[in-house]
Amino acid sequence: MESNRSKLMVKFIVPSVIGILLFMIPVKYNGDWTICVKILADFIGGAIGGVLPILCVIIVTISAVLSTIALAKPKFITEHPILNDTFSTSIVWVVVRDLGAIFIWLTYLGVDAGDDKTGFIHMITEGGAGGFVLGDLLTVLVIIFAIAGLLLPLLLDFGLLEFVGALLTKVMSPLFKIPGRAAVDCFTSWIGDGTLGVMLTCNQYEGGYYSAREASVIATTFSAVSITFSIVVLAQVDLMEYFGLYYLMICLIGVACAIICPRIPPLSLKKDTYLVEGKAMPENIPSHRQSLPQKELPAL
Repeated sequence: MESNRSKLMVKFIVPSVIGILLFMIPVKYNGDWTICVKILADFIGGAIGGVLPILCVIIVTISAVLSTIALAKPKFITEHPILNDTFSTSIVWVVVRDLGAIFIWLTYLGVDAGDDKTGFIHMITEGGAGGFVLGDLLTVLVIIFAIAGLLLPLLLDFGLLEFVGALLTKVMSPLFKIPGRAAVDCFTSWIGDGTLGVMLTCNQYEGGYYSAREASVIATTFSAVSITFSIVVLAQVDLMEYFGLYYLMICLIGVACAIICPRIPPLSLKKDTYLVEGKAMPENIPSHRQSLPQKELPAL
C-alpha cells in the first residue's frame, strides 16, 4: 500500500514540476527573461527557420481548403473525429480561413500590384502587416503550438489542475467567478505566455471542465498580457529600466479588471453551459453556481 502511494506521488510530482518549470517559471537567457518553452521554440526555429514561412503557408492553405470542402459534409471528414473537429466549422469561419489563405499567399509571393490605386494589396503584403504576421508572428506561434501540444499534458494530465483546484477554489470562485483549477491557466498566462494560457483554457473547455462563461472569463481577463510580452513591448520603446513599476501596474490593473469584468456584460451574460457534460470536477464547482437548480449543473 505504501509503495503504491509513493509511486502515485512520484507520478504526480515529477511531471507536474517539469510542467511548471517549462511553462510557468521565467528564466534569464542571453540577457533576456523568457520561459523554457520559448527557449526551445527559438532553438528549433533557428534550426529550421528557412522552411517555416512555407510551412505556415501550407498549414493555412490546408486549413482553408479542407474547411471549404467540409461544408459539403463528405464522409472522409465527418466520420473522422480529428478531421471533423478541426475543419467542420461555420460559414463565417470558412470565409475567414479562405481570406487568410489568399492573404498569406499574396504575402509569401511578394505580390504588390502597381495598378492597385487603392493600395489595398500593398497594405496587406507590406512588412508591417502581412510581412510581420508571416515572417515574425506565425513562424514563432507554429513552433510554440507544436511544442505545447506535446508538453501541455505535463500540466493537464498528472493531477496538477485538480490539486491546485482543491486548494484555490475558495479564492478563485468568490473573486473571479471561476473554478480553482483555473489558477494554473492564470499563472501560465501572466508569468509564462498568454498564448499558452489560451491553449490550456481551450483544452479544458473542449474537455468539458470549464463552462462557456468560465472559459470566456479566463481567456479574456487572464490571457491578455504576460511577462514575456511586456518585456518585448518595453524593449521596443527602450524603457526596460521601468519594467518593475510597469509590470506591477499591469498586475494591479489586470486583477481589478478580472474582478470587475465577469460581473458586467458581456461576460456576465454568458451561460454556464458545457461543451461536454459531466466532466467538471464536483469539488471545483464554484460556490456561485452551487445554488443554481440542478438542471443547470453538469451531470456528475
